[in-house]
Amino acid sequence: MGCVQGAEVARPDPPVRGPASDPGAGSSTVVRKPPPPAVDVNSIVVPEGFIHPRSLARFDPFQEEQPDWRWEKDEGQWRSYPLNDSIELDRYWQVFAKAGNEGGETKAKLKLLKTDVVVDFAGMTAQADQGRPRKIERKLKTPDWLSNRYFFDAFTETLTKAGIKVETAPEQMFDFRYVQDFRDTKDDGRKMFRGGREYFLPVGWKRFAVQVKGVYDEGDNAWLREDESGWAVAYHGTSKEGLGGILCTGFRVGERQKFEAAAGAGVYCTPRIDVAQHYSKPTLLRGHSVQIVLQLRVRPGAINPITDPSAHEFERKYWVINNPDDIRAYGVLIRELPLRDYILPEVMVYGRDHPGIRCLTTDAGRF
Repeated sequence: MGCVQGAEVARPDPPVRGPASDPGAGSSTVVRKPPPPAVDVNSIVVPEGFIHPRSLARFDPFQEEQPDWRWEKDEGQWRSYPLNDSIELDRYWQVFAKAGNEGGETKAKLKLLKTDVVVDFAGMTAQADQGRPRKIERKLKTPDWLSNRYFFDAFTETLTKAGIKVETAPEQMFDFRYVQDFRDTKDDGRKMFRGGREYFLPVGWKRFAVQVKGVYDEGDNAWLREDESGWAVAYHGTSKEGLGGILCTGFRVGERQKFEAAAGAGVYCTPRIDVAQHYSKPTLLRGHSVQIVLQLRVRPGAINPITDPSAHEFERKYWVINNPDDIRAYGVLIRELPLRDYILPEVMVYGRDHPGIRCLTTDAGRF
């Protein structure tokens, strides 16, 4: 007996892909616009005894161990600095450690936790403005399997198989200083907002930041602000074949859209990663079964929520963005998930017992 063609399957639009993943589109090349040039460090004047920024070595995102600098909040209570702060601290510390007692430069002036701080490496303290010096300590941690190296090698391998040639340096494509690991994060119930819309953290995932600062709006990064004035955060599940096309050429509007009459044709996304993940079938990459979801910023005024009363509760969590220029990928999220635990989005809408769903899950080699 053949597959029963029942109700329309609730896949909101065909996977949104760039030319490289369209049949017959041929090959492409990843060439990302480099970030804007940094301030000329030679023009910076520092006080005597302070380490000059020109002495800093380049950050190596693929080093085996990552710095984990911490500050003492209260006696015996240590808090880790964000990764980007730890990396910057460590670059200064490396200069201090290499010079030993010979250089005489034992201090550094930099921003930590978005505050101007003076760090004294000889005394291992950090002082903000007129506040009291706080103790700091340096730790090292070894990444697990989902390291920067694994991510970039798997990313390059995926794009190569899709006919996309990667000719750009890793640090021009991704900002590894802002990698965020949410795999052990617990939802504490606090609400956060971006662009007036609630921001749901990607709990359970690891985020790799796409290098987008200075790329859009003639270098104006206001859309990335982490407050009401920035763009809203959304997610878009994609396949390994679709990833390269989106990052190379951006989004394009797909065909056959279920809610086009009510919301117009556009790119589908959702503010909830637990919805987006259903559109990312796990794929085997270098010995691990992983899902890939893009983290997006969306212009708040361009958001068209699905409000069709006939839509399933699952489908009412979609946003439709009519103009692809109003949606920008700024992070790649990865988590490990066995294929046996993956649930198709059609199952979420119609249930496993629908004849058409039985056909889909059988064709996919699982139920």
